[in-house]
Amino acid sequence: MTSRKSRHKKWGKYKKSVGRQRTVSCVFCGRSVPRGKATPVERGMRLGDLRSLGVKREQVMLPSYKYYACISCAKHRKLIK
Repeated sequence: MTSRKSRHKKWGKYKKSVGRQRTVSCVFCGRSVPRGKATPVERGMRLGDLRSLGVKREQVMLPSYKYYACISCAKHRKLIK
């Protein structure tokens, strides 16, 4: 007989003895979610946008930003398998 943990997968990260976590807002729907349960999403500027301007790749540093998504939005957009 298998244990309950192996049969069911938790979508959020539930860490033990962490205490109260800071809440972050979801990028897609705006829901307030604890940071440990949210999924990180990397967003940045596309390289194709710069090619149309005629800028070479070696000359530019592309900024990337870290945002968070709630579990339901991450599942819907297939960020979590």
